Amino acid sequence: MKLTFPITKERIRNHFAYAWWQYVLLICLAIFGWNLLYTTTRYRSPNDQRLEWYYGGYQLDGEKNIDSLMDDLHQSLFSDLEEVEFRTVMLDQTYGSMQLMVWVSAGEGDLFMLDSEYFSQLAQSEGFAELTPYIKNGTLNVDGMDLSAGYVINQDTGKKILYGIPASQLPGLQEYGLICDDFCLGVSVAGENEEEAIRLLQWLIDNLRGGSAE
Repeated sequence: MKLTFPITKERIRNHFAYAWWQYVLLICLAIFGWNLLYTTTRYRSPNDQRLEWYYGGYQLDGEKNIDSLMDDLHQSLFSDLEEVEFRTVMLDQTYGSMQLMVWVSAGEGDLFMLDSEYFSQLAQSEGFAELTPYIKNGTLNVDGMDLSAGYVINQDTGKKILYGIPASQLPGLQEYGLICDDFCLGVSVAGENEEEAIRLLQWLIDNLRGGSAE
């Protein structure tokens, strides 16, 4: 005897009523698989062709778009590089310092904008380049700026070293939704684009000290 189960609207409704979660799971797995495939196979520029500005804080709604700014700077100042990117990174409250050290050790990120706690920790580990030599040779022009918050005392030597530019001296950053109070900008000592990061820092100093660039 042959049994038949004709497909009816009622059977379809019952099927989806009890098995809807299976379809949701399949869709999620498909999206995850596609994203994993894209992430692992997409082209990624080598570090020396990728200038990255890492911001370790909350990005608020700003009057201006920082991604558009980076695109403009890519064309006008860094046309020889393949990528010029701004990245907001969320630092874990427990392992934030470890995250930073891993990134710096791997040569990820060239310019970092961090709050005073993380900035000081990374500077103490000599993760940032000293800025005084760049100021002395004229590469960085910081005339009239209060740099006191950018100094960190080396606990081993007791020497006071300038590792960063206080973001509070660049109020134009706020128009891009970035928090300036108690933040500093430092150049990674392990990055492969130290000179370009210094040029980016100088551009920020020149254009955002009194407000955003036009």
